[in-house]
Amino acid sequence: MTQLSSKDMARDQEDDAPETSKPSLSADSQAFIGLKLRELYDDVVAEPVPDRLLELLGKLGEDEDKSKSK
Repeated sequence: MTQLSSKDMARDQEDDAPETSKPSLSADSQAFIGLKLRELYDDVVAEPVPDRLLELLGKLGEDEDKSKSK
């Protein structure tokens, strides 16, 4: 019967532990994706707010004013 040292037991546990997820894309690929996402979000932010949403927000503000004045 062999006895395992604490180092041997720790090593065995590390071997059995699931691998942590590491990025599988290269740094260049990640940078490219980040650049494209920033461009996409910049376009979305630059779009005007639809009139329907502005009307809805206005009504919401009116309702809040009415509830505060009561």
